[in-house]
Amino acid sequence: MGYINKLIRYSLLFVSGIIFIVSLSPVLQRKIAAKGLIPDQYRFGDLYNTSNLLKFKEVDFAKNTSLTETDKPKEKYKNVDLYTIGDSFTPMDTSYYAGDKNFHIWMGMNVDTIKLDTAKKSILVVEIIERTIQERLLKDYEGLYIKRGFQIKCDTYKKEIANSDRGSSFWWDKFGDQINQRIEFLLFNFNPFLKLKELKSGMMLSWFDRTHTGAIISRNHEYLFYSVEADKKSELSPFHEITPASVDSVVTHINTIRTYYKGRGFDEVYFCLIPNKVTVCENARFEYNHQISLIENNPLLKTPMISVQSTIRKHPEWFHKSDGHWNVAGKRYWLQKTNELVKQWSEEYAN
Repeated sequence: MGYINKLIRYSLLFVSGIIFIVSLSPVLQRKIAAKGLIPDQYRFGDLYNTSNLLKFKEVDFAKNTSLTETDKPKEKYKNVDLYTIGDSFTPMDTSYYAGDKNFHIWMGMNVDTIKLDTAKKSILVVEIIERTIQERLLKDYEGLYIKRGFQIKCDTYKKEIANSDRGSSFWWDKFGDQINQRIEFLLFNFNPFLKLKELKSGMMLSWFDRTHTGAIISRNHEYLFYSVEADKKSELSPFHEITPASVDSVVTHINTIRTYYKGRGFDEVYFCLIPNKVTVCENARFEYNHQISLIENNPLLKTPMISVQSTIRKHPEWFHKSDGHWNVAGKRYWLQKTNELVKQWSEEYAN
């Protein structure tokens, strides 16, 4: 009997160790999920993952977010190279862009060292979601978009400098507050547990009109939003009051980023500000601060903008019902606008 108890204890210790090791590494967890050994925690969308509301369980999420071969450009423009810096709204493969060569940086996730081809036009497009404008384009704009942006060979900011602060975040990701969440997902993201979570979430909503922390439901209960963008108390919300001085600072920093990259050899730098899901789907939730318009129409602005808000705000269906990001329709619109810009530069260069 003692042998069996010891075997059980060692088995539990071994399994616990495996769970802990996997939870330490988001990369390892994703690889195991890709092999089907554990469920993908985001397979139904990140807002469903947060709220567990059955109404917003997008079972065809992968299909609704995936570009296909038919979305690739019919023509590549040999005299233009396209460079893009974006967030989680623009992670698509660079083969969907119409430049001769296309390079992309997921802002804050990777850094790329390049050599510009002087025989072609080099165009840079920077995409930013509305909720992060005040966060990313004020104090840390240089670190995010210059030091962690495209590094030109023999540039002032070397790649090792751009990566120099990653050690602390490496350990914080593993031993910080995210590990509890990853362990929870690892253990309780299987379908039977999701059923229990859905039951609990449904009761919270129907009895108390509450959702789990991190997600907010629209007043008509048709849309889910991130709390950080829908709560007017959040400094990143489009309903939070912003000052003219902060808008001027954002514009100044946009101009600084453009000046830097043009000084390193880029022919032009464009910015594209994407409205939040809540801005599109429930703009009248509170008083809107009109941040994108204030930036795009600011007299200090010298940087050309790819203005998309007027079109996107007419299409709430371009956003996932279970996620804070746009779906494949929104991605196609982004590609259309970006590839039209490449075509325009190609035609002007040829003439």
